[in-house]
Amino acid sequence: MYRACLLGILMTSCLWAQDAPPAETPVARDAWEPSIQQVFSQLNTLDLFAAATNFGGMTVKVPKELQKIPMQMIEGSEELRNRGIEIYVKELKFQDLKLNYDKSPQWTDDKPLIPTLIEFGKLGVAADAKTKVGTIPLGATFDNGKMPVEFLPLLDKEYDLKLLPESRAAETKLDEVDLKVGGGITSGLANLFLSKKVGKLILEYGVGQTLQMRKDDLLTGDAASKLLDIPVDSNKGRAIGTLMELLK
Repeated sequence: MYRACLLGILMTSCLWAQDAPPAETPVARDAWEPSIQQVFSQLNTLDLFAAATNFGGMTVKVPKELQKIPMQMIEGSEELRNRGIEIYVKELKFQDLKLNYDKSPQWTDDKPLIPTLIEFGKLGVAADAKTKVGTIPLGATFDNGKMPVEFLPLLDKEYDLKLLPESRAAETKLDEVDLKVGGGITSGLANLFLSKKVGKLILEYGVGQTLQMRKDDLLTGDAASKLLDIPVDSNKGRAIGTLMELLK
């Protein structure tokens, strides 16, 4: 009987060992360094772009192939999907943009992240809504806003981006918003597009695309000419030399 019990215990132990998922081996921090540097390189580009927005603002045109918002992946877009509505974010205009972040990553569960707070004086978004009755121009202008985001370095590619994480909801400020909808539509459809939910949707998507744009798309000659007006001995002025090297 003892031998039978022992055999049962051994068999149970073997089955448990087969079913248990393998423990994830922590990756050495050095392995994350290339992707971490990619994030800070992108943040440096965004800092230069932000400096240019202090001189009358800067407009970003979203590439045509990236304009369509993937509704099926966005929580809270059921009503738009059920009505067969597609939204295309066309361009954004930033004024007095600023990015706040630490110069080294934070570590959570042996993985790095770079928390960033985006602040702006004014941010306008232009979009088109394609409906069964035609294409409707949409607009949203946010004033004195704050958006928390997190850059997440990855081992298999450069990084992921998480906008408005719930854990940082207290840092979000998007209350001052003016929404506009093109004419010629029913009041029900107009009310749908004039909701803050839709305004926030096009803002999040547009900002997400902007934060991932390369220097050739963000740092145009227009940005360089605006930065030339910055005093050379100021903190922003010291970035001009770097900008010129990037634009070569």
